[in-house]
Amino acid sequence: MKILVIDEEFPFPLNTGKRLRTYNLIRVLALENEVSYLAYSEPDTDAVSFMKKNNITPVCVPPVDRTQQGLKFYWRLFTNLFSPYPYIVTSHFSQHFQKQLNTLLQQDKYDIVLCEWTPYAIFIKDISHAKKIVVAHNIETSIWRRYEQNEKNPIRRFYISIQRAKVDRFEQSAFKWADGATAVSQNEADIISGWGVPYPVAVVDNGVDLTYFCSSSNEPTKSNSLVFTGSMDWRPNQDAMLYFTEQILPLVQKEVPDISITMVGRKPPREIEELAKDSHITVTGTVDDVRPYIAEASVYIVPLRIGGGSRLKILEAMAMGKAVISTSIGAEGLRVTDGEHLLIRDGEQAFTEGIISLLHNTDMRNRLGQAGRQLVEREYGWESIGQRLNKYLNTIARKV
Repeated sequence: MKILVIDEEFPFPLNTGKRLRTYNLIRVLALENEVSYLAYSEPDTDAVSFMKKNNITPVCVPPVDRTQQGLKFYWRLFTNLFSPYPYIVTSHFSQHFQKQLNTLLQQDKYDIVLCEWTPYAIFIKDISHAKKIVVAHNIETSIWRRYEQNEKNPIRRFYISIQRAKVDRFEQSAFKWADGATAVSQNEADIISGWGVPYPVAVVDNGVDLTYFCSSSNEPTKSNSLVFTGSMDWRPNQDAMLYFTEQILPLVQKEVPDISITMVGRKPPREIEELAKDSHITVTGTVDDVRPYIAEASVYIVPLRIGGGSRLKILEAMAMGKAVISTSIGAEGLRVTDGEHLLIRDGEQAFTEGIISLLHNTDMRNRLGQAGRQLVEREYGWESIGQRLNKYLNTIARKV
């Protein structure tokens, strides 16, 4: 097949969950298909070179200004109030991108246009030159609903409520513009199917590189230490860390005074960086490799209250044989069992008690770590997941 992927960026460097998922699946597709990739980028970048090395043809569009600060940003937020589309769509749209996409489709015959994030479905709305598939990394409406539920500031909550309604309308329309769609869990596939789309929705799980993320009996472990990894420029991760430090960490400290937590992830905002004023908290910012931080921790925590899809971070921690404790939202979309593969605890008190029990019970940590590793080996390797996607694309491409 000839496949054209459209996305906000090229998936490099591999330092976010979305980039990791996208790269690993597109890499597998490129083994058997001719893949081009249209994204916002300057032409002379490491990302462009990386794509070429992996047998993927990059096509660059001049980036749009998506700076999230200053008067221009707030002006864009204000003017979006008068648009029928949500801000996550209007802030990514450009005529340059649409024109380049149209040109590619006129110049070449593609079997599939793979829209690698739901907001980019705006570009495929009127395309009839190829079969169109929307990739749902999350159900965006669910994320915005949780933003709204957890926002305390009434003005921000009002604005979020407007965006949530727009996202809901756009998302349900976007999947109906497509010929197919993928979701990262059966629950989210069922949601999309429930919107009345005229095609089967494929479940294409998140996965993990089982060779890169692996455990070693020689790895040092810091006692009474916790770790969280995730892009700190993503609001659900910011909320998780603020919630943890404000509501849960003080409760843990009453039982484990020397507890420490390391927050690993790129571009932390000032409010996250300032958490490191507490001697028990380390905020690393961008790191080249998250594995040493996961390896040295006693317990991996996922106190998410907002989010959708499924968490690559949990798969990575389990692949390294770490004991994981997560909220129900954090573990959404993964075929895991509480008490067998990880602990699932909701609410400040229950999450606190779960952490303390893990810190005090080496046997439990080892048992969960071993079971987690066995699970990802059995079900979450990228190669098998990529082949599942390839099969679905072939099915949609052949449909009359």
